[in-house]
Amino acid sequence: MGGGKKKGETLRLFAALDIPEKVRERIAEAVSRNAGLLPQARWVRKENLHLTLKFIGEYPEEKLGGLEEIMEAKALNGEPFTVALKGCGGFPSPGKARVIWLGMGKGEKEAASLAAELDSGLSKVGVGRETRPFRGHLTLARLRNPLDCSPCLASLEEDLAGLEDMDFMISEITLYRSFLRPGGPHYVPLRRFGLGRECGARD
Repeated sequence: MGGGKKKGETLRLFAALDIPEKVRERIAEAVSRNAGLLPQARWVRKENLHLTLKFIGEYPEEKLGGLEEIMEAKALNGEPFTVALKGCGGFPSPGKARVIWLGMGKGEKEAASLAAELDSGLSKVGVGRETRPFRGHLTLARLRNPLDCSPCLASLEEDLAGLEDMDFMISEITLYRSFLRPGGPHYVPLRRFGLGRECGARD
């Protein structure tokens, strides 16, 4: 398994849905044209764009096998589904945003169901339950202090017009390890779990 693990250490983990390279490129182009509108923001690098299903957090390496077994079982019980990305917004609100996000115009119901299954299953191996309802989104940027991002969001939405037509199939869940570095986080895929089929290949 990749990621340079040492015996006995904890791994910072999350489960996510990957998006195709052509969609990443389309989003990255729009971000590059609008990043200057919010110089205070830390924009997510193209290679890090993903749809988070479940943030697992710090998890003991020695217990990873049990976590993977549950993820594999939940994936096998699922089915591939279509996703389309559409609509920009800010958390907790556009006027006082700390996160800029891109929403899901298609596939959010299926993603929410999968996230709920993971949340329930992983609680059995010591992962904390979610306290907020699932909302399918792709994080574009984070801000240290809340700002009115409405003008930037409107411009992003205009630049991303038609993105919903670039729909794509989700056929697996990826378990990622996150390394926090001064230049920004680095994500390493540890294992992929095929939806509705036995896969689970390790990277």
